[in-house]
Amino acid sequence: MKTDESVRVGFVGLGRHSFDVLAHVLRSAPAHEVVAVCDIDPAKIDRFTGTYSAARTFTDYAEMFATAKLDAVIVAVSHQSNLPILAAAIENDVHVFVEKTPVRSVAEADQLIELQRSSTSHVMVGFNRRFMSPYLEAKDISEREEFGGIHLYQSQFHATRYGEEAFKLNHVIHHLDLARFLLGEIELTQVQRVRVGEQLIGYTLSFLAASGAIGTIQAGSLLDARFPMERLELLGTGGNIVVDNLQPVVYHRAPGLRDDAGAPGVWSPRTYLTPQHNLQGYESEITHFIECVRDGVPPSPDLRDARRTLRLVERIDELLAHD
Repeated sequence: MKTDESVRVGFVGLGRHSFDVLAHVLRSAPAHEVVAVCDIDPAKIDRFTGTYSAARTFTDYAEMFATAKLDAVIVAVSHQSNLPILAAAIENDVHVFVEKTPVRSVAEADQLIELQRSSTSHVMVGFNRRFMSPYLEAKDISEREEFGGIHLYQSQFHATRYGEEAFKLNHVIHHLDLARFLLGEIELTQVQRVRVGEQLIGYTLSFLAASGAIGTIQAGSLLDARFPMERLELLGTGGNIVVDNLQPVVYHRAPGLRDDAGAPGVWSPRTYLTPQHNLQGYESEITHFIECVRDGVPPSPDLRDARRTLRLVERIDELLAHD
């Protein structure tokens, strides 16, 4: 589309995440107009339009795609229900931002990728950790020559009680994707699982990266959500990086190196705290999507990228089955 035109945006799914997060951060995106919203629950439509403007409302997404003349749609429903919604958007040449997890399986992702062959639609998947400022900062430091490359990778993530399949597809998938984002492609080599009780599950996932790095991801639905949620440590030949619960990145540098203020050894960058609080990444990912639609370029991560992360989730079950 032309860069001097507003992006015509629709929403499918007006639940808490759309209402509290996505519609809110969309306000800071470049020129756009919300022209249509859709949900099967009229009460959610009323709540949404009571706060955010929308020219038209629908309870049928197929009708919305057929009549609303959209450039883009933001889909926040569920991986169980997304497939027909995404297919309808692609068939109508509407660009899509869909929250992770986009679909239930690699097979469903393949269906949509095949459908895109006859469409101009691009699909972006909302893996928001790729846009979180602390992780972007860690990535930037790890790519500096002084760091010496990432060779050891450790991450830990906690969530409250969860069914096992939902836990993998809603939470574990984030940290598999983060490892891919920081290291490139990875291959799972071992999976260990502990069951403490109903919906109390823990995993240790061991992997080998194409770069030669090795790592582990620990993920569990063992703690109340009020506990600290996640931790990442990257080790290179020139130091290590720690991101602890999205607090300022701590970079332990090689002896003799000093930061810009002259302090030796340990550097705690805080660049993401101003001017924008982007700890959760939603502002940046939605802005990226709208800018890509406006400029006519593919957004990232796309469906093919997300498919590779989905494949890692499926690999968990394969490795457990062989134990």
